[in-house]
Amino acid sequence: MSTAPLRRRLRRWLGAGDWLVLLMLGVLPGLPAHAGSLGRAEVQALFPPPLVVGERPADLPAWPIFRRSGATLELQAHVFETIDLEPVAGYGGKPINLLVVMDRDGRFSEVRLLSHDEPLFKSAKGTAALSQFAQQYRGLTVEHDIQVLGPRAERTQTETSAALHGVLTGTVSALAIDRAVLESAAQVAHARAHAQSAQAGRAATPLPRGPNDRYRKSGWSELAGARLVQPWRLSNRQVQALFKDGPAAWRDPAGMGWPDGPAVDVWIALAGLPQAGRNLLDAAGWMQVRAAREQGQTLLLVLDGGRYPVTAAAPPDQARVAVLHLRQGGRAFALKPFDYRGGQGLSGTRSGVARDAVPRLFSVDAASDGTRLDVEQPLSLELMLQRGSADAAASVRAAASQPFEIPNAAAYRPQRETPAWMAAWSQRGGDLAVLVAGLAVLTLALARQTWLTARPGRLLAFRTAYLLFTLGFIGWWAQGQLTILSLTSAIEAGVAGRALDFLLADPMAVVLWAFTGVTLLVWGRGTFCGWLCPFGALQELVSRLAGAFGLRPRRLRRGLDQRLKWLKYGLLGVLCTGAAVSAGWTETAVEVEPFKTAISQTFQREWPYVAWALLCVAAGVGVYRGYCRYLCPLGAALAVLGRLRRWRWIPRRDDCGTPCQTCRHRCAYQAITPAGEVQYEECFQCLDCVSLHQDQQQCLPLVREARRVIPIVAAP
Repeated sequence: MSTAPLRRRLRRWLGAGDWLVLLMLGVLPGLPAHAGSLGRAEVQALFPPPLVVGERPADLPAWPIFRRSGATLELQAHVFETIDLEPVAGYGGKPINLLVVMDRDGRFSEVRLLSHDEPLFKSAKGTAALSQFAQQYRGLTVEHDIQVLGPRAERTQTETSAALHGVLTGTVSALAIDRAVLESAAQVAHARAHAQSAQAGRAATPLPRGPNDRYRKSGWSELAGARLVQPWRLSNRQVQALFKDGPAAWRDPAGMGWPDGPAVDVWIALAGLPQAGRNLLDAAGWMQVRAAREQGQTLLLVLDGGRYPVTAAAPPDQARVAVLHLRQGGRAFALKPFDYRGGQGLSGTRSGVARDAVPRLFSVDAASDGTRLDVEQPLSLELMLQRGSADAAASVRAAASQPFEIPNAAAYRPQRETPAWMAAWSQRGGDLAVLVAGLAVLTLALARQTWLTARPGRLLAFRTAYLLFTLGFIGWWAQGQLTILSLTSAIEAGVAGRALDFLLADPMAVVLWAFTGVTLLVWGRGTFCGWLCPFGALQELVSRLAGAFGLRPRRLRRGLDQRLKWLKYGLLGVLCTGAAVSAGWTETAVEVEPFKTAISQTFQREWPYVAWALLCVAAGVGVYRGYCRYLCPLGAALAVLGRLRRWRWIPRRDDCGTPCQTCRHRCAYQAITPAGEVQYEECFQCLDCVSLHQDQQQCLPLVREARRVIPIVAAP
C-alpha cells in the first residue's frame, strides 16, 4: 500500500517538519494488526516530536495528537481504532478494525484496515480489496452524505456528499466498514465538541443518549429551497414607513441616509428539525439543541444581520430593537432567549446572509391555554419594532408580520436512524423483487407438481430453466448463495455474547433463509438443495452437459452410498463444535464449502481454492451431485432441520417397492429404499419419481392395471 497519499494529507496539518511525516510513515506499515492494539508508546512512535500524544480519556478511546509550539500545545488530530468505539460485525459476525486519523477539522487524514475476519476476503488479494475500499474515506468528513455503490462505480465527491465504489461480492463487508468509520468518528467529534465547551468555561451539555436523528448533509441553497430556513428583510425605508405617524424625533436620519439598507435582515429556521439544525449548527450546537428538544422544548434559530437586533423582549428605553413572537391558530406564543453555546455549521458557505449575522436561539413557550406550537402547521412571525426612549410614554412601536410554513414539514420530524443492516436492503430493491417473483413461481410449480410432472418434457424444460435462473441470477448476479458460515458465525457470536443483527445485512440471504425455513416444514431440504442452491445447480447443469458427451454418472452400491452420506453430518458436527469453542481452525475448515470460490467469487481466487471447487464440480460428473450428497455441511444441517417436515408429499402406492422398483432405480440421488420409502432427508425434490408415478408407460402398477382391462366388443 502506498504511503504517499497519507504523506500529502498529514502535511496539511503538520505544517513545517515534513521530515517528521517521513519518519512516521516509516513506522506506520508496521502497525499491529489485531483489535485494540495501539498503546500510547506505539502512537507516539507514529507521531514523533514536535507532535505530542496526549492522554486518552477514560470515556473516549481516542488519542489526541498535539503540535508543540513553544510552551503551547495545539490539537492537530485524533487517532483511534474503530473496534474500540463501534465494533461493527461484518459478514463473518466478527468486528472489522480500522485505524482512523481524523484532523481537527473533522476530516479523515487516514483510514487503514488493521484486521478483519471476513470470510470472502481472507486471502491477501481479498484483504487488499478491503484496504483499497477503506482508503476512499481519506479527505471526507463525518458530515458527508456517503453512499456505497457497486464495485465498478466511479468515486465522486462534492462539498456535502460522496459516492464510493464497493467491493466485488462484499456489500455486507463494505457497509460494515462504512458504519464503523463514520459512527466511530461521530463519537470522537461529539466528545471533542463537548470538551471544548467545558474548556471554554461553559456548562458542558451532556451527550444525548437517544438515537441519532436522520438527516442528509445539505448546502445553504438546498435548505433555502426546501424552506427549512426562510428570510425576512425590511429595508430602512420600509421600517420608516411603519413609523410614519410617529413623532418627528423618530425619523431615524442615520437609517434614512441608506434607505435601501437592511433594517431587519434575518433568516429563521426551526432548529429542532434535524435536517435544519444539523446542517445550520455545528456539532456542539446540535448536541445542545437536541438535548433541549428531548426535554420538550421547541427552538427557533434566528441568523440576525440587521440594524434592529431581534430579541424576545426589550425594555421601553431600548432605542432600536425588534421583538419577535409567533402566532398560530389565534394563539400567541412568546419566546425566551436560549443560552446557545455552539456555532454555525455553514459559515463561509451561506448565500444572501450578512457576514456579521449573529446566530440566536429562542425557546418557544406554550400559549396561555397550554397549547404547544405545532411545527407542521403554518404560523405567523410577528415583529414589534421599537424606537425606545427613557420616557416610557414616548417609546414608539410598529408591528410587522410574515407567514412561515415548511412544505411537507412532517417529513422532517425527528426519526430514528435506519439500522445499518437496512442500508443494504434499500440498495437491493430490484434484486429482491426478482428473487421474490422467482420464489413465487417455484412455490406455484411445487404446489402443482402433478400438473408440472404430467409430461416429462415439461418438467425437464422447467427444471432446466429454473436451475439456470438459480445459478445465473441468485448465485452469480445477486450473490444469494446460502452457506454454513451463517450457522457457524451465529454460534460464535452467541457464545461471545455479540449481537446477531449482522445476519440481517445480506437481504438476499435473509429472504432465502426465510423461504427455506418455511419449505423445510412442507417439503423438507429438497426445495433449497434441489432448486435454490447455486452450487448445486452448477453441479447438475455440468453433469447434464457431460452426459450429452456420453459421460454418465456412476451409481454407487447402496451400502457404500448410505455410509458416505454420513460424512456430511460428521463435517457439520466438527464445524459447529469448532465455532462453539472458538477454535482457530474453524475459518479454514469452512473452506470445505466450495461455494465461496465457485459462486461468490466466480473462481477468482488462489489456485488451491479453485482446484478444490473444480474437483467438487467434476465429482458431480462421476457421481451425481456427489458433493451435495456426501460432503455438504449445509445440506446436513438442512437435513436435520428437515425432520420437522409434517407431510409426506411424494405420492406412493402399495406396490411401490413390492414389487415395483422403478422409482428406486431411476432416483439419481438414491433416496428411495428397496421397500419403496422415500428418505426425505436425502431427497432433492427433482420430481422424477412423481413423474414416473403417473406415467402409464413406465409405472408398473399403472401398466398392470391397464393390462387387466379387457375391452368389451359388441356382438355383430
